[in-house]
Amino acid sequence: MGRRAVSPFWSRLWPLALLCASLIWTSPAFARSFVHVRVEGVINPITARHVARAVDRAEREQAEFLLLTLDTPGGLVASMQEIVAKLSNSRVPVVGFTEPRSAQATSAGAFVLLATDIAAMAPGTRVGSAHPVADGKALDDVLDKKATNSLTALIQSLAERRGRPVDLARSMVTESISFTAEEAKEKKLVELLAANQAELLRALDGREIRPGKRLSTRGLTAVEVPLTFVDRVLDRIADPSVTSLLISLGTLAIVYELATAGVGAGGAIGAVLLVLGLLGSSVLPIEMSAVALFVIGVLSLALEVKLPTHGVLGGAGLVGMVLAAALMVDSDAYFGGARIVNLWLLGPIIVAAGVAMLLLGRVTRRALSEPFQTGSEALVGRLGTARESFGKALSSELGQVMVDGARWQAETLEPEIQAGDAIEVVRVSTRPMRLLVRRAV
Repeated sequence: MGRRAVSPFWSRLWPLALLCASLIWTSPAFARSFVHVRVEGVINPITARHVARAVDRAEREQAEFLLLTLDTPGGLVASMQEIVAKLSNSRVPVVGFTEPRSAQATSAGAFVLLATDIAAMAPGTRVGSAHPVADGKALDDVLDKKATNSLTALIQSLAERRGRPVDLARSMVTESISFTAEEAKEKKLVELLAANQAELLRALDGREIRPGKRLSTRGLTAVEVPLTFVDRVLDRIADPSVTSLLISLGTLAIVYELATAGVGAGGAIGAVLLVLGLLGSSVLPIEMSAVALFVIGVLSLALEVKLPTHGVLGGAGLVGMVLAAALMVDSDAYFGGARIVNLWLLGPIIVAAGVAMLLLGRVTRRALSEPFQTGSEALVGRLGTARESFGKALSSELGQVMVDGARWQAETLEPEIQAGDAIEVVRVSTRPMRLLVRRAV
């Protein structure tokens, strides 16, 4: 019996089916990966937003886990609490890793490390010293007791949730005790010791990270979540020294504006600096700071139209609006679309607005340098025509002249001016109102 012939239709379809299957299997949506985010330096509102972005991305892309590497001396309590809350409620398992050698997860960083599902440290690192302070100094008795009790309860709940020794975690806050990586591993404050990320991934392979959830780290692709350029700039602004300087300069600029007559750029510049300082000190949240800068920018541009500030007020408003746009646009919130602002579209608009402000200032300065064009002073040097004859050599020393379409009474130092002669205004007298003229050359 002969072999049954394959239909030409199916012979052409199966290669297409294999191609579609391979594309689906290798598509990013089905690729196994873990998300990596690094917290380095002082913990501030920018750090909190950065970690929140990483957690959201790990959940959105259904990553195997989120790897949070730490090297921080601590930071703001409010920002730390935001990070801890985000990590504690993450649907994706979180692995904390203090690296490289000599790195630290102290003060607020200790809370972040203990909030992770699996805590790991590199040899030579340290964790602890989480007693609350303010500006590097101890709090007074009442505030110290309240802050210590609150933070003790928080770190105790984190340790209990992850099955870590509560008394040792509590001692980090109440007694400011620190532990080396080896001591923390021995006392079971952390679960793993690893020299680097590669060794950590090998140690995590097959490990139960949550009940019923075992990690498989072989063949995983790392998805990095770096700080954007705007966030790096804001992170520098959040430095306590820079924040204090911004608040001081902003306050002084506003005081100067209130102490001088009129409305100038001092108020707008001071308001922008003050908002940035309050943002860096975590007094204002990022979204509210963006709205405040946008309002300052719009008001400054509106006042520029009405007030002669030579374009300076409008320039300050433009800077405020650009900063507001940078804060409002969360590039990591987009999925499947444009992830960054199109500078080719926004850049020319900003440049054009800036050039327009410069030209406006130039035109204003030129107009102010011109001689008066209105009032009695504007008549000096103007030409006119004598309507009648007058002068010291004639019977009448006063006569009528026409200047700029108006009839004026005039006198002259010349012997005589005949009717119809061209005259030039030399001076304007107000008491009585008359013109001193001479025969035009």
